Amino acid sequence: MSENSQLPVDNSPDSLTAKPRSRLRRISCGIGLVIWIIMLLFPCIAIALVAQGEIAIQLGDVPGQSFRVWLIQDATERGLGIARPSLHTDENSNTCLQTDTSFLMWMGKGDTTSFCECYAHEVDNWKLVRSAQGKCNP
Repeated sequence: MSENSQLPVDNSPDSLTAKPRSRLRRISCGIGLVIWIIMLLFPCIAIALVAQGEIAIQLGDVPGQSFRVWLIQDATERGLGIARPSLHTDENSNTCLQTDTSFLMWMGKGDTTSFCECYAHEVDNWKLVRSAQGKCNP
């Protein structure tokens, strides 16, 4: 092989205009995919909610520490209830569980509320120390 030989160069229009995909395009595709999956799962979640009356997801080992969505079907009220727990520690090193409850009502009215339950952890179980309406005061 001679020293003057060169590799062939591809000067076709396709090779000159090919650009890598932009980051914004990839993020948009990811967001679209997540929305599509949520839309596909919505009927399954709705059927489970109607069949069982509630969906609860346990978030920890403290009693009542679960995210809950339940169906409200009273004569004067209809809608969904949503309970979201959060953990706090009080001045006595007790574990306090604050549960914020809100309602999405299409008939009747539901007031947003919070309540606090503090537990002491003993060996293998939890002992309720105090319970109060409202937010936990750490």
